[in-house]
Amino acid sequence: MRTSSALLGIACLFLLPKPACAWGLSVGGGVDAGLVPGTRSAEPVLGWRFLTQWSRTTGVGRRLVFDVGVGQFATRAGAGGLSERGRETEGLLVWQRRLPFSYRIRPWLGLGIGVSHYRFDDRVPVDGAGFGVGAYPAVSQNDLTLGAELSVPLSRNWSVNITSQTGFPTRISTVTMTVLWRLF
Repeated sequence: MRTSSALLGIACLFLLPKPACAWGLSVGGGVDAGLVPGTRSAEPVLGWRFLTQWSRTTGVGRRLVFDVGVGQFATRAGAGGLSERGRETEGLLVWQRRLPFSYRIRPWLGLGIGVSHYRFDDRVPVDGAGFGVGAYPAVSQNDLTLGAELSVPLSRNWSVNITSQTGFPTRISTVTMTVLWRLF
């Protein structure tokens, strides 16, 4: 049974015309900005993100998108805060609708739910004078993530993806801008 499903998937990828498959794969990278509670950072956290996106058309002007991303960021804490380096792995399932602004500009807008895994390393508390004192052990946390996503096609193969997410229970919030290239 698994063999026949795998062969059907391969046939969909290579043998059937693209409208019959009605799904695509995009990859890209971008920047990540966010807020990490407890760090008392005076500025947003900045980092990088690599994103893989699978999309499946579910009807005219509707699609399901599954984003899998990995990224890294660092916080610079103010006095009394916590400076740390973080790594993130996430999966987000988004239902999107096409917004017909004009013939040329037709972005996708959607809402989704997912999971995120964060690992915080190099955790250093900052004293009142702004100096690092001691170190804390690494911490791993898992979140349920709620997100909104806007995807603006620039051409047939290129698009810009903007995703806003908030995780629960940690309340880590991120905004990511990614440039994607559609493979098929």
